[in-house]
Amino acid sequence: MPMKTSTRFAKAAILNLFTALVLCVLCEWLALYVFHTAELPAGQSWVWPLFFINFVFAWCVATIIGMVPSLPEKSVKWAMKHAKPSDGAKFGALVNVPINTVYAVILCYLVGTLDACVLGGAPLIASVFGFLQNIIPVWVVCYIVTFILQGPIENLARKLTNDPAPQMA
Repeated sequence: MPMKTSTRFAKAAILNLFTALVLCVLCEWLALYVFHTAELPAGQSWVWPLFFINFVFAWCVATIIGMVPSLPEKSVKWAMKHAKPSDGAKFGALVNVPINTVYAVILCYLVGTLDACVLGGAPLIASVFGFLQNIIPVWVVCYIVTFILQGPIENLARKLTNDPAPQMA
């Protein structure tokens, strides 16, 4: 639905707090406990400094992605090929597929590159392998989170920016 730029920013900023949080928790957990591609400092069960760097970075990148005005419109057009807005949750689920794919691909690759190559000193190929390991779980978890939270957060953003939702015909 059409919205003011301030509403789109508020929605992106708030929704991406959750997206970045889920992405960073999942990726750190996968690296530490599933794929064993990261090492824990002695006596610790989590790498908090790395987590916070990743979270801030992921939130900034995700919020920038959320400000791309053509992404929602193209997603709606794509979903319209497979369902109608009157289909409710089915249509919403389809709209979320391309949006989530863009977010997941960009965030998974950039956060992995930041961790492995920039902060970890690994060769660039490490970011490719990290991406391939993480993309499916990242896509699934981020899809679920954004599908559940998108509507309530859009309503909150509209209230915060005094931007009423357009009336459905």
